[in-house]
Amino acid sequence: MSEIREIKGKDSSQYDQLLDKMFNNVESPKSLIVDLPSRSKFYNSVEEVVVSPLTFEEEERILNSKGKGNDIINLILSNCVKGVSIPELLQIDKLFLLLKVREASYGAVYKFNLGCPACGDEIKTEIDIAKDLNVNYVTDDFEDPRSLDLPKLGVEASVRFPRNKEEGFFKDSGTLAKNLYRFVVSLDGHTDPVFISKAIKRMHIVDVKTIANEVTKGEFGLDPRFMFECPSCGHNAMMEIPLDAAFFSVT
Repeated sequence: MSEIREIKGKDSSQYDQLLDKMFNNVESPKSLIVDLPSRSKFYNSVEEVVVSPLTFEEEERILNSKGKGNDIINLILSNCVKGVSIPELLQIDKLFLLLKVREASYGAVYKFNLGCPACGDEIKTEIDIAKDLNVNYVTDDFEDPRSLDLPKLGVEASVRFPRNKEEGFFKDSGTLAKNLYRFVVSLDGHTDPVFISKAIKRMHIVDVKTIANEVTKGEFGLDPRFMFECPSCGHNAMMEIPLDAAFFSVT
């Protein structure tokens, strides 16, 4: 019977030492401490919001996940954002944080191709997402919920911002119209959601639009728009930064 040889496993510390030496001069991606457009006024016990870079393993897991659209975005934020609850996140903070994850992971400069709406040429474009996009912060006296007067009905309504966990109720204008009552805290002193829902159905369109505009209030948060000038035809247009699959890539 042949002798069974003993093979000793190698100490993994030697690999760690070699790897440490190899990566010694490589600058690691740094986390970002950020001030949210909401100034964190409407969250419980938020002291510091930290955005960490997306790791290769996390990126692969996200890209290979079966989730779509907002599911993937929420997964990215859950992996990379600490200090604030993602389900409780306000929409005015969500896009801001998504771009900060991109900045922490790949740097502030985002290069992409943009089709000119006039001549159709594909133009190589780059934007510094930390400097070239405007961020509008809520004012010190801004509140949520907040009151507004309905011009046609002549009564006061109190409305609030939707939370990220409620995004299924405002994914498009039609869905928001059916669920608008969910974001009305009170109407002329009435807080019963059934009463508020029935009242909204009978309202003048001007009053409904007044409530919807206040609920989705677009004046705060990160503005993804920028002025684009086509070098081919000279056309100027207001464009939005493309948030496609290339957004989370090096180039």
